[in-house]
This record gives sequence, C-alpha cells and structure tokens, in this order.
Amino acid sequence: MIRRILAILWAMLIVFTLASCSTVKKEYQVDLIVKSTNSDFWDSVYDGAKAAGAKYNINLRFLGPDEEKNYRNQVRIIEQSVTRKPDAIILAAADYAMMAEPMESVVDAGIPVIMLDSAVDSDRWKSFVSTDNIKAGAVLAAEVAERVKTSDAKIGVVSFVKNSSPSKERYAGFTDYITQNTDMSIVNTVYCDSDIDLAKELTLEMIKNYPDMTVIAGLNAQAATGAARALAELGREDVFLAAIDCTVEQAEYMEENILKVAVLQNPYLMGYFSVQATYKILKNERVERNIDTAVCVVDKENMFSEEVQQLIFPFY
Repeated sequence: MIRRILAILWAMLIVFTLASCSTVKKEYQVDLIVKSTNSDFWDSVYDGAKAAGAKYNINLRFLGPDEEKNYRNQVRIIEQSVTRKPDAIILAAADYAMMAEPMESVVDAGIPVIMLDSAVDSDRWKSFVSTDNIKAGAVLAAEVAERVKTSDAKIGVVSFVKNSSPSKERYAGFTDYITQNTDMSIVNTVYCDSDIDLAKELTLEMIKNYPDMTVIAGLNAQAATGAARALAELGREDVFLAAIDCTVEQAEYMEENILKVAVLQNPYLMGYFSVQATYKILKNERVERNIDTAVCVVDKENMFSEEVQQLIFPFY
C-alpha cells in the first residue's frame, strides 16, 4: 500500500514538474541595430526596448556605428548579425538605398526584420515603428509660420543624411507646408551627415552667403545642435532656429533663446513598440504593418513640464 502511494506521489511530482517546465517562456534573441550606440536619442530607444524585452522575455543586443556620421559601417554590422542567426532583427536603417540589400539578405536568411525609425527601399519587412516624419516636418513648418513675424522670411535648412528616409520625409513635410501655406522661401539646404561639427561649419557658411536669411530649420538633433553652436558663436539670437528633436545641449540653447522651438519624437515608445511588435511576430500573432508614435512641440514656456522633461532628460 505504501509503495502504491509513493508511486502515485512520484507520478504526480513528474507531471507537476513537466507542467512547470512547459509554462516557462522561451527566451528570444533579438539584435537591435541602430544608427549610433553613442547618442541620447538611441539610448532612450534602447531603454524602451529593454523594458519591453523584460516583459516579453527577449534578450537584446544593442548594435550600431559609434556615431551616426559613420552610417556606412551599418552594412558590416548587419552582415555580422546575420551570421549569429538571431530570432529577429530590429533595424533603424541609416540610409534608404544603401541598407536595402543588406536588409533583404537578412530576410533571405529566414530572419524577420522589424523596421524602426527609418525605412529602406524594400517592403520585405514585417512591421515599421516610427514617427510620421512627413507630419513632423509639417508641424515644424507650421510653428515657424506662426511664430516668425516676417511673412516673406528666408529660410535655410540644415538636414542630416541625405538618403535616409526620415531626412527625405521631414524635408518634404517642411517644404510642402512652407510652399503651400506661406510666402516664405527656402534659400538653401545643406546636409551634415549627422555630424555636429559639420553642421556648425555649414551653418556659418550659409549665414555668410545668405545675410538676409532669418530662419534656420535643423531637421535632426545633430543638425540643430551644430546650427545652435554656430548661432551662439556669432551671437545671432535674431535668427529663428527651429528643430526636430531636442537633446540636453539643445535644451540649454533653448534657455539661452538660441533655439526657439522644437518638435520632439518619443524614442522610448519607439523602442518599446518595436520589441512588442517583434514578440507578436515571433509568436505568429497579428501585428500592425505601420505603428506611429506621436510628436509634441516644445519651447521655452513648456520645456520644464513633466511630459517634456521625460523626453529631453530620460536618464535624470
């Protein structure tokens, strides 16, 4: 009788153990390949990704060039990632055309790709998490139109990587709004390759060549930061500087009245939603093809609000 009871208890223990093992979540390996691993913006993306990774049992590797200006190195990083055979790759493409073939090689290797922030010249990805960059450019233009009192103001644009999809889309949104809704004109557009020093140099040159230019639009953090440094060096608070993105340094320029207005993305949510979408794809669940994250407008009046503080100072 005792042996029978022990046998039953032993069988129950085995069943319980097997049931417990079956409830353990599988850990997925996912490579998050961004434009720079040394950037407040991409660190915030990574923070959001890690939060989702902890929830969905996804182990992330955070990869990318050390600086955005070294974007060509992303090709090699993608190729190395494929050899490690992760369960999925989340990719913020540094160049719309250049990264298309490497991205497709990932898909050919049987690895699903989730695009983040920036697109490529291919539609073979599973989901795309990003800011609506055309809308962001248009919002920036609307702020310029509303705040600049000179109706026929001349505008200079400092953009970043010419062939990246956010650069193209922000520029299109900005210029279309200015052309269709104002009498302002864009007198020059330059590209800094997301290099702050180059952005500063190009801004100084643009101010010299277009002395009647009274507005500058910086279409990403590096472009706007370089422009702000140039204006600060020249003591040109009279030039209206508008930006997309706002780093800690840019916030300091806003306090000093160099940067007048900025349109902020939500990089934390981008990171979170990209990992959440990845999990759904790996579990064969339905996921939206395009996932949009919102933007907000910041100026000197609201820069210390709780919402804005979380976006500008995510680590403080």
